[in-house]
Amino acid sequence: MMTRKEPYFSPYEIAVLSLCGALIFVSKVLIKVPLHSPGHSSLFVVIPFLVGCGVVRKPGAATYIGLITGLLASFFGLEALHLFDVFKYLAMGLVIDATALVFNFRMDNPAVGFIAGAAGSIAKMAVNYSVHLLLGVPATFIVLGVGVASVTHLVFGGIGGVIGALVIARLIRAGVIAGAPSSS
Repeated sequence: MMTRKEPYFSPYEIAVLSLCGALIFVSKVLIKVPLHSPGHSSLFVVIPFLVGCGVVRKPGAATYIGLITGLLASFFGLEALHLFDVFKYLAMGLVIDATALVFNFRMDNPAVGFIAGAAGSIAKMAVNYSVHLLLGVPATFIVLGVGVASVTHLVFGGIGGVIGALVIARLIRAGVIAGAPSSS
């Protein structure tokens, strides 16, 4: 008799992660902040990444969110190079997952949130510039843009990460989700 293997993510976890991915896509469509600064959307894009990762607390959670967001963004074509959006959001999810693993999924800690948000935003920026470079944009333009963009992505991603960590901490205090895993 064959034993049935349990799926890695439960249906509840898939629903939470998919909703977080869809929320990122919808927020990119609906929320227009006229800051005219690279990376400013990380203020609200990082929050669902951290909340989903903090609720599910499994490796691959943020990557799944990135995949859903990237597929939606690629399919509906929000930006000029929309076919490559899946790589930007996948990179962001992979880096946030790696950060979550390093810090034992303590996504309710504002310092961890800042690091995860900033690192994820920087990864998204790096993939974006890499795609431009591969498509033939002169390296001079890319190098000029990377300096300021790196700082703004770091700041806005970090702030979004802190907000996400505060949301997770509040959900834990309210008893909506379980507390952080023990470090035994």
